[in-house]
Amino acid sequence: MIRVAIIPGDGIGPEVMTGVIPLLDWSRARGRELEWVTFPYGADHFLNTGETLSDRHFADLRDTFDAILFGAVGDTRIPDGRHAEQLLLRLRQGLELHVNFRPCRPFLAIHIPLKDLQPDEIDIEVFRENTEGPYCLRGRTEEELAVDEAVHTARAIRILLATAFEQASGRACPLTLAQKANVLKHGHGLWIRIFKELCADYPSVAAETMHADALLCALVQNPRRFGVIAADNFIGDLTSDLLAGFQGGMGMAPSASWAPHRPFRCNALFEPVHGSAPDIAGTGKANPVGMILSTSLLFRHLGWEEEAARLHQAVGEVLRSGIATPDLAGSATCQEVQRAVAKVLG
Repeated sequence: MIRVAIIPGDGIGPEVMTGVIPLLDWSRARGRELEWVTFPYGADHFLNTGETLSDRHFADLRDTFDAILFGAVGDTRIPDGRHAEQLLLRLRQGLELHVNFRPCRPFLAIHIPLKDLQPDEIDIEVFRENTEGPYCLRGRTEEELAVDEAVHTARAIRILLATAFEQASGRACPLTLAQKANVLKHGHGLWIRIFKELCADYPSVAAETMHADALLCALVQNPRRFGVIAADNFIGDLTSDLLAGFQGGMGMAPSASWAPHRPFRCNALFEPVHGSAPDIAGTGKANPVGMILSTSLLFRHLGWEEEAARLHQAVGEVLRSGIATPDLAGSATCQEVQRAVAKVLG
């Protein structure tokens, strides 16, 4: 029995997560052994209890579930965002989810802001290290000085890069390491050293390194030339957010985080790239596609290839029919898109 923990979170998180339940029901009706439990962790829980994720609750997620579906986190009632940091960062670091995977596969040409490009010409996958770099939240602030530390370890880098090399090898596509070792000589120097070591293990992969600023420029000029991109937490975040623009915006982009070395039972988390968007929460304007496609990535992670493919195809069919939320110049509500996808699945 596969057990999935559902954490809707804040803002539009509960709205986009609502449409996931029929998808889980659909997979179970097809014979998949699946059960799920919804947890309240988020701003309301924090404000009511003062707790983000207790040690007992974290251990329960880690040891008795197989994966987590996560909506979004962030609430204006908690301006410093400490509950968001303590929740999501703890899940990523505590579960050792070193690999963050963000695919860019547009559905419609109208969603691509570059001229003369068709959806089948862009198939880019970003592999982002998910637990370290500048996002480790180490540093200090003094009256006239602020310092943010970036931490990089060979173990985390090697896990991320080995996964990226494996993917590039399987796809027979190029692998590009995005880095700024010309300035960040220590941390990104370590990335380049390990990258070169792994190049010897994957001689069939066309591997290169690029300065991150040059890579972003090249992605806008000619995204066709790229296949797999690997990067640290910060650069990977920026790169994948740029690529979301080729898909129609942040609401369209899914992600998966996992631990290839599988130290715990719960070794994967799936969430849309968009944030909690409190300004549109409750208006029906939220785009649920990123969450739906993240659920497709969950199915693929579980080895349910047919369900994953059918769900991805259903999203494309709905979008091609003209049913879309306002961020895609449509007039449908979040709930109408969710119902349309479920209807296509049958």
